[in-house]
Amino acid sequence: MTKLKFYLIILLIMALIFGYGSFFYPHSAARPEGISLQRPSKEHFLGTDDLGTDIFAQLSKGFFISVFIGITTAIIAMFLGGSIGMVSGYVGGKTDFLISFVINLFLSLPQLPVMIVVGAFFGQSIGNVIAIIALFSWAAIAKVVRAKTLQIKRNTYLHLAKSYGASFFYLFRKHLFTEVFPLLLINSLTVVGRAILQEASLAFLGLSDPLTRSWGLIINKAMSFTGIYYTDYWQWWLLPPVTCLVLTIYCLRMIAREAENLIIGAD
Repeated sequence: MTKLKFYLIILLIMALIFGYGSFFYPHSAARPEGISLQRPSKEHFLGTDDLGTDIFAQLSKGFFISVFIGITTAIIAMFLGGSIGMVSGYVGGKTDFLISFVINLFLSLPQLPVMIVVGAFFGQSIGNVIAIIALFSWAAIAKVVRAKTLQIKRNTYLHLAKSYGASFFYLFRKHLFTEVFPLLLINSLTVVGRAILQEASLAFLGLSDPLTRSWGLIINKAMSFTGIYYTDYWQWWLLPPVTCLVLTIYCLRMIAREAENLIIGAD
C-alpha cells in the first residue's frame, strides 16, 4: 500500500464514522438531549458538554462543515490564483509587474491578525469565513502558477503555435492549462488543510458562525468551561476535536506531498 492510499483511507474512515454520526446517530448536535457533562457511554459515545449536547454528534457535524469550507475555499483560490497567475506570466510587461506587486502584497500581510479584523467587520457566517480565507489563499497559488507559466512561455512549440496564428484561448486550452493544472491541483490540496485550520482558528476566537458546530467552536467552548482545567472532562470534550483537527490537516498535507512526488516522478 502506498503512502497516498494510506492517508486517503484514513480520511475515508473518518468520513464513514462521522457520516454515521451526522445521518444515523440518534442524537442531535443542535440541541441538548442528555445530562450535563455526562461521561462517554453506549448512549453518548463521547459524552455530553456542559449543556447536555452530544459531543460525538457535534464532532461529526463539524467534520463535514470543515471539509466543505476547505474544499470550497480551495476551489475559489484555485480559480482566482490560477487565472491571475497565468495571465500575469503570459502577458508580462506592466500587467505582470502590477499583478506581481499585488501577489507579494497579500503574501506579506500577517494573515491571522488581518483575518480577525476582517472577520469581525463583516460578521459571522460560513459564506464570510470562506470569502475571508479564500482572500488570503489565492496569492500563493498565483505566484507558483505565474512561475510555471513563465517557464512554459519559453518552450519552442508555444512560439511555433503563435506563429501559425494560434489564439490565446487555444494556447490556454491546449498548452497552458494542461501543463499548469497538476501544479494547480497540488497547491489547492494544501489550501484545503490550511483553510480548515484557519476556520478553526477563527471559530476558536469567536469569529465563526456560532450555529455551525465547527471543531474550532467546540474547542472554544471546552476551553471556556472553567472545570476543564482540573477535571477529566477534557478527555472526551477537548481531546477528540483537537485530535481530529490535527489528524485531518496532517493527512491532507501528506496527500498533497505524495501527489506532488508522483507528478514530479512522472515528469
